[in-house]
Amino acid sequence: METQPDDEREKEGFLHSRTSTEGYVPQALCEKCASGKRRSRPLLSYLRILGELILVVLVVFLLASRSKEQEERPLRRTPVPKFPKKIYKFVNDERYSRQDMFFNASTTLQTLHNWIPFSSASRGYIHLPDTVSTSSYDLPEPYIVSLDRYKDGPGYMVSVFHQLHCLSYLGEHFQRGYGGIELDKEVAKHSAHCFNYLRQGIMCAADTTLEGKTEEGPGEGSEHVCTDYDALLEWANGLATLRWREGLLPGESIL
Repeated sequence: METQPDDEREKEGFLHSRTSTEGYVPQALCEKCASGKRRSRPLLSYLRILGELILVVLVVFLLASRSKEQEERPLRRTPVPKFPKKIYKFVNDERYSRQDMFFNASTTLQTLHNWIPFSSASRGYIHLPDTVSTSSYDLPEPYIVSLDRYKDGPGYMVSVFHQLHCLSYLGEHFQRGYGGIELDKEVAKHSAHCFNYLRQGIMCAADTTLEGKTEEGPGEGSEHVCTDYDALLEWANGLATLRWREGLLPGESIL
């Protein structure tokens, strides 16, 4: 058995001693590091929770903003302003509807003639000013109407006035049929159009007022939230095309 020289045994001792002390960290320093990590973990958790809460709030805010924007965005872009609302009480006014209005043609025409102020000065037609960019709105192709006595141009019919015309037309020709006058095909066709047009107008407006018993009778005396009709007429008259003649007799002019 060979024996190692003393100097080699000394080297091995030094090597062993150096290896055993590599990576050595004093115990006090280790405890300090561990304590720092323990303190930082709750702080990081709080920061993460705070960040998640902020993210949730932002998501909710964005969703709410988008929902509100969609609610406010109209289904169709229109140059017609939003008119104020007003409460109207439905009552029978004999100027516009009377029990004997269909007994003879004269009474019918007189009653319907009183409806003329319900329509605009141009019987429902309006002309949008040149300052209005029609391409910015969802508009159909306009009619060509008389803007004044000298020129024609683009115009639109406001639906509520079309509906009033149809109701007046049906009233006039109902009396004629009631009086035994045979209606021609053109009148029958126009009447069918008006009958269906009014049906759609009623369903479109869809007045959901809850009616109950009143002294005046079914439907009479009930209060409805409606468009301010005076404001509507003021707007329509401000954009009226060629105005109809005024001062005509009942037999000469109805809606």
